[in-house]
Amino acid sequence: MKRTTTILKNIFLLFSSVILWNCGSNFDNVDSEPKIIFQEEEVRTDGKILVSSIKDLNRVLRKSDIDVIMAPGTYKIGPADVASNLIIKPTLFEILGENCTYDFTGVTFEFDTNIFTSFGSVAVQEFRVVGKNNVVKNLTIADIGDTPPSKTALAVLLDGVDNRIEGFHISARGSSPYGYGDVFGKGAPTVLSHKKHASVLIRGERNHLKNCTIVQKTYGHGIFVQGGIDTLIEGCDLYGDETRTSDDILAEEGTDSRADGVDFMTVWGYRLTPGWMFSKHEDGIRAYSTGPHYITGETIHTTNMIVRDCTIRNFRSGVTIGFCNDTKIVENCVATGTEGAFWVGTLGEVINCKGDAAYGSLYGTAYQHDRDSKIDVTLIDAGNEKYGTHPIMYLGGSGHDVTLKTEEATPSQNAELMISGENRSIRFEQGREDTYYKQSSNNITLTNHTSYPVVLGAASENSIVETCGATTDNGTANSITTVSCN
Repeated sequence: MKRTTTILKNIFLLFSSVILWNCGSNFDNVDSEPKIIFQEEEVRTDGKILVSSIKDLNRVLRKSDIDVIMAPGTYKIGPADVASNLIIKPTLFEILGENCTYDFTGVTFEFDTNIFTSFGSVAVQEFRVVGKNNVVKNLTIADIGDTPPSKTALAVLLDGVDNRIEGFHISARGSSPYGYGDVFGKGAPTVLSHKKHASVLIRGERNHLKNCTIVQKTYGHGIFVQGGIDTLIEGCDLYGDETRTSDDILAEEGTDSRADGVDFMTVWGYRLTPGWMFSKHEDGIRAYSTGPHYITGETIHTTNMIVRDCTIRNFRSGVTIGFCNDTKIVENCVATGTEGAFWVGTLGEVINCKGDAAYGSLYGTAYQHDRDSKIDVTLIDAGNEKYGTHPIMYLGGSGHDVTLKTEEATPSQNAELMISGENRSIRFEQGREDTYYKQSSNNITLTNHTSYPVVLGAASENSIVETCGATTDNGTANSITTVSCN
């Protein structure tokens, strides 16, 4: 009898323990900040947490002071995951903690682009890093399909304070319409409205994007900054889709395409003209003047930005960060196949950068109030056949110190360097009368180590030009010195 009583007592204790454990699990599940209980095999001997599913990853994204490794493999994410509540919000994955490291080496997230329409007419972000002092590295993001978003889509948002994303590989797809660039508009006003899909947006303070690769087949920016403070972008390679000629679009006449439906009327106020090459994307690396603070939501100015050791190909522009306040440095970057390679506005620096001028200027001032920037660029032959009648450089504003060198054995195109005068590009056809394309200039120093000619327009004055090419001076009080080409 005593033996039977002991057995029954042990069974009761075991049953009670099971009930209490299950109750504890239920409390953890409903807690507003759930306690993460890892299985023994999930925590390695070195203290790193190993996750091997999307569900496990979601459980740790809000935590601080952890070191996470995701098991290598391809993880497919699509509308079914929204329907099952595995993915519950349009920011699909969001790192919110502090002092964390996430290592995604060997991991690919494949996003079915139909997920962009699974939340209604809202912006969708595939991956966001916020919080503070986090390092996230080596994730491959691949969009599968070409479904455009209901509103906008974004592959990565780097936000918060002192965060670093490193070694990401992003293949972005899914926007509408695709293949027209900004010929028919990009914001307001538009002739054809867009459903944009950019690759990386940076906000917050002292955030760092390092050694990332972007392969883009969408209409949107490669990397853009809105309200970021002390942003560093380095070692990133951006590859745009193949560029397209305006002749290709005009060949759609009679096909009932979207361009044909508006009789090829551009957003610039005239019917598209042949003979130009353009990008299907927005800018490669771009700064906007303001953006929302990640905590307060208040509008703050983009301030202090460095772009270093980056390569940009076939985007609308290479690196255009002139709207940033204070420090603006572009160093050791290469831009090819762009409609405009570099622009840093006022008090900016372009240091030891290279590019071609096949489809647009290697350097161009955007506004005649641009001033006092220091530009050092080298013209290279990227193998692109020249399209259009744009200049190699267009300089307006005041106080710039510009040096142009070349790696070409002989001039590869019939073009010139312009100081003031009427700029030429696909955007400046039909005699537009504004200072964006027709700028005055004062006190610009240009050192031209190429044999390309320099043309100074009637609105140029007090410029100092040292060149080994021919010069045409239609301005006032300009100083010209001719030297031999080395």
